[in-house]
Amino acid sequence: MFAARAVAAATRLAAILATPIHSAVRRHRIRRTADLLAGLDDRLLADIGLRRSQVTSIAMEVVDRPYVDPRRVSM
Repeated sequence: MFAARAVAAATRLAAILATPIHSAVRRHRIRRTADLLAGLDDRLLADIGLRRSQVTSIAMEVVDRPYVDPRRVSM
């Protein structure tokens, strides 16, 4: 009985600690992606179908999208 409670407490503690860490990592990835996109000139952004005003929202979308390895996608 004690072991089950200890495991449950450890699981709750891990969840509490993981949330802020996950948020900080997500914010860092968004900022890094937005900085990379912002470093492109307007013409290159237009070539890939983006406007400068979309950089932050696109960075958020890309970071939240699960990664798919293109080598593993069957066509």
